[in-house]
Amino acid sequence: MRLLPVLVLVLVLALGGALYWQHRASLPEEPLAEPLVQPEPAPAAPLTGDATAGGTAADAAADAAADAAAIAADVAADAAASADSATVGAASAAATEAEVAAEAAIAAADRAADAAAASAGAEDPAAARAASEAASAAARATRAAGAAASHAVRIEAALTPEGFDPARLREIVAASALPEARKAELAARIDAAAADPAAVPALLDQIKTALP
Repeated sequence: MRLLPVLVLVLVLALGGALYWQHRASLPEEPLAEPLVQPEPAPAAPLTGDATAGGTAADAAADAAADAAAIAADVAADAAASADSATVGAASAAATEAEVAAEAAIAAADRAADAAAASAGAEDPAAARAASEAASAAARATRAAGAAASHAVRIEAALTPEGFDPARLREIVAASALPEARKAELAARIDAAAADPAAVPALLDQIKTALP
């Protein structure tokens, strides 16, 4: 008889547990809380092809303008030195031409720099194209100035014993304003000096004296 209350208690607990789980199973499941997700930042709008090309071209034009200006300044200095040291009219005239060409190159480089500055930050393909064309023009002018300066230097060098060049001397004499008879005489002396190095100094003095 002592076991009866215990059995009754066990049955009551078991029945209560069964009813509890049955009731719990009948309830709708609560949705799980969604984890917080940080929104990704919107990607920056990519530069258009024209804008990228415009900025790149403007930068390239600015660099080219700076290079052209530096080279043109060097050429102008060399040309001025050649003009000051020229011992004959032909070399002096060539050096003067080189100076003029160098000044034109510097002016072209300045225009290129201005065009590059105008296009900087604007991302305008037309402005960048104009700057690039101006830089190309400056580069061409600089090359022309360099060629003119080199021509003056070659003339001066050919009139030294160390730089004696018969072919070059013939060209210098032929391009001069001397009478044809005088040109022929000097050409013959050039040929003779080519075969006799000892005659070179006297020949060079004659050419320097003869050339205007």
